Amino acid sequence: MSFENIQLTKEQLEEFYSSHLVITDASRDINPEVKEKGASGGITGKNNKHFVWVVNEPDYPFLSDEDFKFMSEVITACKMNMDDIALVNLAKSNLHFAELRETLQPKFIILSALAQNWLEANSYSLQQQEVFQFYITEELSILRNDKVKKSKLWLALKQMLGL
Repeated sequence: MSFENIQLTKEQLEEFYSSHLVITDASRDINPEVKEKGASGGITGKNNKHFVWVVNEPDYPFLSDEDFKFMSEVITACKMNMDDIALVNLAKSNLHFAELRETLQPKFIILSALAQNWLEANSYSLQQQEVFQFYITEELSILRNDKVKKSKLWLALKQMLGL
């Protein structure tokens, strides 16, 4: 057998790349408490750190490959992984924001679900709301291509998470 003909099983691929390249069925499952409360489509991740990243992507189950890669890099830079967050696609979730807050009980929310023309003056600043902090920005496709906006996101994440 040569290196060119190596075939790995699904389990081997999941073991080798589970935290970086392969989204396994197990990693798609959300926290059991979230499941019990009726959250179904449009939510992935285990939400271990009560960190919720909200997007609005009607064309994808969650994110495009480029946006997912960008988000994964940001999450990794924050010393977290997909088990630590809940990724919510508003376009695919049947929950309203109030239900989402009750179900996921976030401590931190990144809202990357707004079109550029929806942003208000208080966007791009870390805000405290009841029992959670949140940060509002455009869609990831816009954010990942703008160095200034990425810097603002990073500064907010550092402050939010104490990095």
